[in-house]
Amino acid sequence: MKNPKLHFFLFLLLILILSSIPGNSVPSIVSLTWDKLIHFFEYAILGFLGYRAFLHNNELNIYLFCFMGILFGCFDELWQSMIPGRFSSHYDVIADGIGVIFGIFASNYFYKKYL
Repeated sequence: MKNPKLHFFLFLLLILILSSIPGNSVPSIVSLTWDKLIHFFEYAILGFLGYRAFLHNNELNIYLFCFMGILFGCFDELWQSMIPGRFSSHYDVIADGIGVIFGIFASNYFYKKYL
């Protein structure tokens, strides 16, 4: 599979699937201790995949893409609040936003410097 846009959209779907797991099915080790770090890395990957998917799009504005990633994080938290046993948190949205911004800007730096 060498289709970066497909990877990006499948990862969006994966995030929503993982957010759909009821609260009593989530392992307790994941629930609180590593939660924000997991959100950061999850959305950093999303930022990387999104940047890679739309790298050759002349219309790509990384600031707009950061906004869209944060907006998806808000939607993800809203979705998660509708799942039994799950709750949403504005701290999760902050971790998502920091992660997606890091992923996008790190990708931008990497691609411009090394590729």
